[in-house]
Amino acid sequence: MKTIENKNLISINEEVALKEILTPLWSRRWKIIFFTLILTLLAAVYVSLLKPSYSATAILQIGTNKPANTLSINDAFNESNASKEQIQTQFELLRSRKFAERVIYQLNLVKHAEFNSGKYNDKLVFLTNVGQRKSQATVSDVVRKFQQNLSIVPIAGTELVKISYVSFSAQLSQEIANQVGVTYLQYQDEIHSASKETTSQWLVDQLEELGKKLQLSELSLQAYREAEGIVDIHGVVGLVGSQLTELTSETLKAAKLADDLAISHQEIQKYAGDIAKLSELHEISSHATLMQLRREEEKVERKMFELSKRYGPKHPKQIAVNAELMSLQNRITQQVYDIVISMEKEYFSAVEKVNGTKQRLDIAKKDYLRLSRLQNKFSQLTREVDTNKELYNNYLVRLKEADAMGNYKSNFYVRFIDKATVPKSQSAPNKIMVIAFTFILSLAVISLIIIMRELLMDTLNSRRKLDNFNDAPILAVLPKIKVRAHQKKEDAYTTDNRFTEAIRTLRTALLFNNEKKPPKIIAVTSSVPNEGKSTVALHLARSFSEMEKVLLIEADMRHPTIAKNMNLNEHRPGLSNLLAKTHQINECIIRDKNVKLDILTSGVTPANPLAFLSMKRFNMLIKVFGNFYDRIIIETPPVHAVSDAVIISKLVDSVIYIVHGNKTKREQISSGLRMLKQVNAPIEGVVVNHSENIDTDKYQNKYYTERDNIIKLAARKRG
Repeated sequence: MKTIENKNLISINEEVALKEILTPLWSRRWKIIFFTLILTLLAAVYVSLLKPSYSATAILQIGTNKPANTLSINDAFNESNASKEQIQTQFELLRSRKFAERVIYQLNLVKHAEFNSGKYNDKLVFLTNVGQRKSQATVSDVVRKFQQNLSIVPIAGTELVKISYVSFSAQLSQEIANQVGVTYLQYQDEIHSASKETTSQWLVDQLEELGKKLQLSELSLQAYREAEGIVDIHGVVGLVGSQLTELTSETLKAAKLADDLAISHQEIQKYAGDIAKLSELHEISSHATLMQLRREEEKVERKMFELSKRYGPKHPKQIAVNAELMSLQNRITQQVYDIVISMEKEYFSAVEKVNGTKQRLDIAKKDYLRLSRLQNKFSQLTREVDTNKELYNNYLVRLKEADAMGNYKSNFYVRFIDKATVPKSQSAPNKIMVIAFTFILSLAVISLIIIMRELLMDTLNSRRKLDNFNDAPILAVLPKIKVRAHQKKEDAYTTDNRFTEAIRTLRTALLFNNEKKPPKIIAVTSSVPNEGKSTVALHLARSFSEMEKVLLIEADMRHPTIAKNMNLNEHRPGLSNLLAKTHQINECIIRDKNVKLDILTSGVTPANPLAFLSMKRFNMLIKVFGNFYDRIIIETPPVHAVSDAVIISKLVDSVIYIVHGNKTKREQISSGLRMLKQVNAPIEGVVVNHSENIDTDKYQNKYYTERDNIIKLAARKRG
């Protein structure tokens, strides 16, 4: 049952991860479609400007087997004709530069319009001369273009080769494909007619000289065999080599054993006479007999310790245990000496064995070197005999062939199978395929760029990054709200059900935290400006005001935005005026008529806002407000901009940290939280704002599904 649940959980996580990857694509779908269509349109325009190309193909046979009526002497004696390497050489010959020059001169292609014009048609006037040559093309340019358009492709498993040529002219492509095959046939005829005639007299002279060399080498080999008494040199060398290998292995093993024992011997010599040091050596202390005596000694010592608690030192039992302990200690000492003597004997025996094996190894090496010299000389004489014999036999065979066939040496059978015909339809460009490929490739590349950009952003823009964020709890994820051109920003937030539900999730997280009682005074701050802390503070205050009396204080005196968002006079008296004692409380606080929410704006911006917030009067005002309001929410400046938020955080019960889901870097978030933690600020958690790519259902439903005692209150109607 648990296995099934784990599999279901894994599949759910995989679906969520895929959804988070595809969400950026869906949110930017119109941009992706726009750029994809632009690139596809450019590709379509480019393809429409290209001249149509035509491909003609001729099939040529380059075979190693000739027909029965032209059977050669080699075929008669079952000898092979041309090898695969020779056939491949012919294919490369067809692709070579010199062969291309032959075809170009035969067809006079240097002056042909095909090689003196560009690849664009004349649909647009300004492209008429693009790619056109001002003067006649050079031979190098024609050869390069000829080789680019020529294709020589062997047909696998056959002796056939396809000769294809692509041209802007259907007639020219057919002429060139056929001419390549004709030129190759002419080339083969030239090779056969230009081959030099080999005379039989020259072969006879060579055979006489090779016969003398063969006889002399055989006599030298036999004389050396008799002088050295060699019967089976290879067998003797093999036996000595095996013996040498065995002795080398034994020497290495003996030397290793002696080296290991030498270390123990040195330590024994170093601590000679010191029984305590000797017994601490690993080789001695790990000895089975000594370990058994040590265990018995421990048992006697424990017994002695237990008896010492009951009896005095002169008690018979105590005396007996002491005697037993001394006897064990003497046995341990004697055992240590016995082990030391045994190890020294083993060391000297190992040294003697090393010396003995080295002597035997030296003797075997001398024998092996002597036999190797004999074998090398014998092999040299044998190779000379075999080489002379092989040369003699080869020249004898060539002499017979020359007598039978004269000077015919052709190894290839070449003929046309199919000549090229004039192509009826163009081969390129395939406009539909190019446009479709461009569309698919553009769509894939743009999508990949967007996905990689989202994955590489060091922000909290995905569920995976949220799950790996451990600096503070994630209280809620607020979606990004799109404000239409004819719509006010505040109305967009108010009418969006996703944003309203996310704010209620944040409110629930603050009210129903099991670890502590709900905070009464809440500060809302962020890392940098423009992360939405003013909007979150205002709507969180309105959410709380649905069921209790709430005061919202705008403590960001440097860049106030709440008054502006609520269409209030930016210069109306507020917190700064209240702290400066220029106005009364009833003059500074404004009531939101829609809900039970009072708002204390920042007021006139003072020269030094930090000095105002550090006054005892500010702390006293918050305490006084606490007697009249169920909840107080304070909107503070960003942590990285000024230190106002750090000062205010010491006066509140909870701090909510707002971050922009797609812009705020994790380093900024971590450093801001560290600044608050240094002053022991009561950080409640992080709220991710302006989220585009995160599935917010998990966070919106987190606190509603885990607690059954939450009552969802209907929101008040706003006028």
